[in-house]
Amino acid sequence: WYQRRVREAVVSTQSTGVEPLNITATTEEKKLVIGGEACMWGEFVDNSNILSRTFPRASSVAERLWSHEKQRDEPDMEFRLDKHRCGMCARGIPAETVILRSFCPYEFRGYDDLHI
Repeated sequence: WYQRRVREAVVSTQSTGVEPLNITATTEEKKLVIGGEACMWGEFVDNSNILSRTFPRASSVAERLWSHEKQRDEPDMEFRLDKHRCGMCARGIPAETVILRSFCPYEFRGYDDLHI
């Protein structure tokens, strides 16, 4: 599925409303599906913002791929992704915020934090 909006990408209905196995395939063929992937591209993405744009969007894709098809609680998903985002920031990954009114004591302070 395609996440086109920057602010709403993480909790958009495009990411939470999609069932990965809702495809034209037999039951036996669907059993062969073992995963998915998230790709990042865009005309406004370069080395200065690729990590912050990729995360937590890729995390929202993983959330949808790993969750049960009936799990559709967006506020619960926002909470989990916000907590995961804070963990990424603690590790030096400059992930964008998930919800506007959140707090993380490990906010990204610059690329010197990465120690690559």
